[in-house]
Amino acid sequence: MSSQYDLLAKLSEATAAAPYRKYFEEFTFFNALGDVAGKTVLDVACGTGLYSRRLKRRGASRVLGVDASQGMIDYACHLERESPLGIEYVVQDAAHAEALGLFDVVVATYLLHYAPTRQDLGAMCAMLRRSLAPGNRLVSICMNPDVQLADPGYYRPYGFEVHSRGQEGDEARLSGILPDLPFTLVAYHWSRPTYEAALLDAGFRDITWRRPEVSPEGLSAMGASYWDAYLRQPHAAVFTCVAA
Repeated sequence: MSSQYDLLAKLSEATAAAPYRKYFEEFTFFNALGDVAGKTVLDVACGTGLYSRRLKRRGASRVLGVDASQGMIDYACHLERESPLGIEYVVQDAAHAEALGLFDVVVATYLLHYAPTRQDLGAMCAMLRRSLAPGNRLVSICMNPDVQLADPGYYRPYGFEVHSRGQEGDEARLSGILPDLPFTLVAYHWSRPTYEAALLDAGFRDITWRRPEVSPEGLSAMGASYWDAYLRQPHAAVFTCVAA
């Protein structure tokens, strides 16, 4: 188990430290999320608990992390034992999750683009909606539905490649290019209308796609020109919506 923990820790830390995650993804996500102090939060597709821990440190009264991967949850629990924050973790598949109760906020970081069919996408959205009382919010990060790339090396300056034609339902492969930590993730490309139809059918309203932003620290650390190509076509998008 220790070797598995080491691998998961290395991957989690390497990707978390990438400039696009620190300065774009987190900045845009937490601006969309707002204040979570005193709120209960369900973190769906929590992975190793990266956002779960940040949510708890931002004052959430309760955080429950859910992921389909036993290995990811094992590692998240390992971190919780080492530095207790009071976070709970469970293994469940978001498309078939049992009732987990009602939360003030649900977050889903890099979940919905793993739905291989519209039916699975609808099931995921329905699960997210079941976890919210009317008027409460979902905040999510997904693969940018507007991405259309002829050049898979477009994101190489940012540490990864994306192979995607940008066609509805096609596989999209994101590959890390760190020489000591290669990885490939397979997701699926869905358009904005497909995402929005699934969310509306599940009982959400007021779907808002957030403008991509880079933090002032990111502009200072990397320089504005570093971000020009990325912001023209960011690989990820953040949206919010409200339970009807």
